[in-house]
Amino acid sequence: MRNKKLNENKGGRILRVFDFDDTLAKTDSYIYVKHKDGNESKLDPAEYAVYKSKPGDSFDFRDFNKMLNNPKVIKKNFNLLQRMLDNPNKKVTILTARSLAFPIRKFFKDEFGMDVYVVALGSNNPKDKADWIEKHIKKGYTDVAFADDSAKNIAAVDSLKSKYPNVRIKTILVREHIDEEVQKYVNKLIH
Repeated sequence: MRNKKLNENKGGRILRVFDFDDTLAKTDSYIYVKHKDGNESKLDPAEYAVYKSKPGDSFDFRDFNKMLNNPKVIKKNFNLLQRMLDNPNKKVTILTARSLAFPIRKFFKDEFGMDVYVVALGSNNPKDKADWIEKHIKKGYTDVAFADDSAKNIAAVDSLKSKYPNVRIKTILVREHIDEEVQKYVNKLIH
């Protein structure tokens, strides 16, 4: 029954969503954690994605509110973004927790001549990414793929699957590279 629903959605609107930090690129940006005892430590985005908050922790995202610090694309994921952008039938979006979209757009334009659509949520709440995707489902998107390095963000978007059983929603937990099995699936999404 599920396969029949997927086939019915082939003619639907297609949305492809990528996170930026540690999904498409690595930067020298950190999240600073002020602990209850007054000490401060810093986490890179990968460490933050799995960090278990302790009572009294507060987070400072100052590095993410300015220009990108030493950005380097994650080649395999970047190549996937390029291939997705080559298909005019797909809406491709970079959805970031950062507060500013401009530095990401500028990076892709200056370094690669790519005009990318970037949405800066200014929030690290996983629900905000899921809500953004849900708004697009309500606009008629029936085929959604979402790639992110945060298991929390993936879980938030996965929660939409039961709410919208007639929408094809694929989530991809990215760990700096896409493994071979996921790459085969992603290649199917491109075509």
